[in-house]
Amino acid sequence: MRHTGDVGTTAGPDHRDELDDLDLLCDEAIAEPHAYLARFRDRQPVVWSERHRAWVVLGHPELDAAFRAPELSTERMGAFRSRLTGSRAEALARAVELLEGWMLFHDPPEHTRLRAPLARQFTPKAVSALEQEITAVCDELIEAAAVRLERGEVVDLVEAFSHPLPAAVIGRLFGVPDDLQDWLAAWSARFGVVVFGATRRPDYEEMARAAGEDFHVHLGRLLAERRSDPRDDLVSLLAANDDLDDTEVLGACSLLLFAGHDTTTSLLSTAVLGLIAHPDQRDRLASLATVGRDAEPATPSSPDRVEARDRAIEEFLRYDGAAKAMMRVVAEPLELGGCELRPGDAVFLTILAANRDPRVFEAPDELRLDRRPNPHLAFGHGVHFCLGASLARLELRIALPRLVARLPELQVAGPVRWKPTISDRSAAEVPVRLARTGTPHPVG
Repeated sequence: MRHTGDVGTTAGPDHRDELDDLDLLCDEAIAEPHAYLARFRDRQPVVWSERHRAWVVLGHPELDAAFRAPELSTERMGAFRSRLTGSRAEALARAVELLEGWMLFHDPPEHTRLRAPLARQFTPKAVSALEQEITAVCDELIEAAAVRLERGEVVDLVEAFSHPLPAAVIGRLFGVPDDLQDWLAAWSARFGVVVFGATRRPDYEEMARAAGEDFHVHLGRLLAERRSDPRDDLVSLLAANDDLDDTEVLGACSLLLFAGHDTTTSLLSTAVLGLIAHPDQRDRLASLATVGRDAEPATPSSPDRVEARDRAIEEFLRYDGAAKAMMRVVAEPLELGGCELRPGDAVFLTILAANRDPRVFEAPDELRLDRRPNPHLAFGHGVHFCLGASLARLELRIALPRLVARLPELQVAGPVRWKPTISDRSAAEVPVRLARTGTPHPVG
């Protein structure tokens, strides 16, 4: 294998595709990824990108097959380490230690060993115990935002709601003290620079060093405290586990604390944008929760309403999910979508494109909260299916109906700013206001 560019390792095919070259980092792919990716997917479900020196899987059947294919490997920390030299290797040393403990960068059986101690803590039954706590945090954030909006303010949805809700939930699940919550938010932003590979930033090494070292200090201290004084939280559970060493425990914590709120933050923001752009669907969702100034919010109680709400959440996951593309490396020869993938080739699995494949979904660009069937791949498939899927679904089920019922006149107040990354579909800023306070800004 040889490394070309900054996103992977690949030997590459012997030919160039005649289509325009696909660039997952171009302006259109960041701001309007669905239309951009559709132009490639609708002509060919698997394409070669010269820009990334990688295959890009766009079609739903092909992506489903790729998630299941043992010929595709997630193991790439060795290759990543081999490219780090000099000051960069020294700056990233502690961050790389954390990434080594991320199960998603390992294949079975190592992946299985790292995942097993955590899996039972994220089942639907296990996370359901958090429902009251999520509801309380959600209502507090909505009311705080409502006060500002009703004064005529423009509010950043990400800062006021989409980020603090899942950050508080995952922080409390782990037993992170309240006085470390602000640190956790700042750490997550810094660590995102490492995870998403923003290597051209002039402060990249500084950010990576701080993210790695700070996490070892703060979570290392918390881990030691929980060993001497266990509590009913995830850090205590991991501290008592004999199957993981300290470095692996810290790696697992960094993965879950980072992904545990980053993914749901993205999902909340894109779901609200979808509802603002589709008022009829917003009204449908609002009918599933009653929120009034003098009344306690009510959640769906009848089986039909619960089913309707849950179906709506699955449509948000399909329509504009948080994961844009996941990377794999070909370990064994594989034929996919009429293309011959060779060992060493890099592969991007573009979930956003697959979830709007017209071969699988009728009117895929429409938000239909009653859509069925809905075989989306928002959380992946197979052994790497997202560990936190049940928690993310629970947060969405609680938060979205309550938000739109309490603030039905929410509208976009300015340009949405998107994070320029390959792997996730994440808004950095979503300015919103109430409709009666000004002219709406186009969604997007």
